[in-house]
Amino acid sequence: MAGPRVRLVVTADDFGYCPRRDEGIVEAFLAGTVTSVSLLVNGAAAESAAELARRHSIPTGLHANLSEGRPVGPARLGASSLLSREGFFLGKMGFREAVAAGDVALPQVREELEAQLSRFRELLGRDPTHVDGHQHVHVLPGSWVQAPRSGLLPG
Repeated sequence: MAGPRVRLVVTADDFGYCPRRDEGIVEAFLAGTVTSVSLLVNGAAAESAAELARRHSIPTGLHANLSEGRPVGPARLGASSLLSREGFFLGKMGFREAVAAGDVALPQVREELEAQLSRFRELLGRDPTHVDGHQHVHVLPGSWVQAPRSGLLPG
């Protein structure tokens, strides 16, 4: 009797970070090494990466980001517990420290994650195939539970 069939899923994250990285990811997908990608919607190359995903029919998920670059949601318009004075996310360790100290306003986390999901839908015209977290943000207590209740994100 044959056992259950197992399918290995290999996801390349940071899709949309920069064009050179995206080229390598697409090359790996076309070679069959990568089976899906996770799009960083606030990345410098998010628009061109979304076009590549559409052109090559790459299964694409949302790479939720609260630690690097600039936000796509309301926080970009003013002061936010998610941002430095310069308007950038706090960085991996800065965000972790702010969460641990209770300095992150959890409603702002929800707003940013909702904005990232909305931006994903704008770029690709559909829902993500999956959601994961940039720099393991999804494992931090208090941050992931604020995700949108869209049925796509936990919370």
